[in-house]
Amino acid sequence: MAEDKPRLARLTAIITQLQSKRMLTAREIAEKYQVSIRTVYRDIRTLEQSGIPIFTEEGRGYCLMEGYKLPPVMFTQEEANALITAEQIIKKNKDQSLVRLYESAVTKIKSTLKFKLKEKAELLKERIQVRNNNENEKTSDYLIQLQTTISNFQVVKINYVSLSNIKSERKLEPFALYTTKDNWILIAFCKTKNDFRSFRLDCIERLQIENEYFTPHKMTLEQYLESCRENWQATPDIPLTQQQATFALNQKKHTMQKVKIAPFHLVGISVRTTNKDAQAAKDIPLLWNKLMTENLPAKISNKRSNEIYSLYTEYESDHTGYYTAMLGCKVEDIDNIPEGMVAKSFEGGDYLSITAKGDLDQGLIVNEWAKIWGMDLNRAFTADFEIYGEKAMNRNDAEVDILIAIK
Repeated sequence: MAEDKPRLARLTAIITQLQSKRMLTAREIAEKYQVSIRTVYRDIRTLEQSGIPIFTEEGRGYCLMEGYKLPPVMFTQEEANALITAEQIIKKNKDQSLVRLYESAVTKIKSTLKFKLKEKAELLKERIQVRNNNENEKTSDYLIQLQTTISNFQVVKINYVSLSNIKSERKLEPFALYTTKDNWILIAFCKTKNDFRSFRLDCIERLQIENEYFTPHKMTLEQYLESCRENWQATPDIPLTQQQATFALNQKKHTMQKVKIAPFHLVGISVRTTNKDAQAAKDIPLLWNKLMTENLPAKISNKRSNEIYSLYTEYESDHTGYYTAMLGCKVEDIDNIPEGMVAKSFEGGDYLSITAKGDLDQGLIVNEWAKIWGMDLNRAFTADFEIYGEKAMNRNDAEVDILIAIK
């Protein structure tokens, strides 16, 4: 009896699929359910013998008698068009669970359409193209599970790798979900840190739903987001609630000022890198090592100061694509470039300035950029940079200015 259950589920699904399209071929059925053509023929005969009015059109496929078990709800053509459009958009979403379950749901919805609307829906489907996520990359598979835990107030355990490549295991009370720039973000109360945090779903390596429930939090999503907007903290894995003194310090620490930067020239060394798979976390430290061990700043003539600039430019797209990282010093001109080095002429422009304070050896800059990536800023992605001056000499208590180009 247990062996019949998969077939029973398949037969039921075939009926729904037959209702969702004007015509269905044996090959389409076989590919969808990963069975042989012969198995499909056998399934169709079984359905026919059970009294299901299936018609076979030689050389075309199968269809149901119009009106067979047609649900009472009806869709207009415009409503059907909206469903088909949404289907194409969701197919490009990076969360596999959303794509898979939406396709299943919309197949059932299509089964309620009249034959004429099915034909028009199929035509429209072929004439719509969504060009986001061109590689159709799927980076997570947890969205639907997490939605369920939010509504059931159920604790989850995750294995998480932050954008700065720090691994941790967390116990969470899921609170809300939002999407930004093709990435899904989970807001949750972290039982490990005893604080609200945000987690990118594509950074979750493993998720386990616990047999443990929590009391709903007395805070709305809008209240959470408003707190984030006030403190520049709408970012992955960032604390929300803090003690008053710490909160005031943190607010001051993350205050941004709009400034105008004049053009300048830079001479130094560079590397082409990307933040994907934490590649930049490997390339940029190697660049710093070369700069310092070979004492390259001393070889740069006509320096305007001893400050080290870390410049990010030539963006392929945004912070998720390739870009050029350069370490060097500001110079009067670029007439004399030492061998093995490169020069950049920087045009200047409108910038947001922030000062990062803390321990450089504990990932201060990487963590600061992780926060910036999550902020809703009108970034230009022309040239961003950090300035390492005298206040950055004490690595345990450093101050580094970060400047972000805006439109």
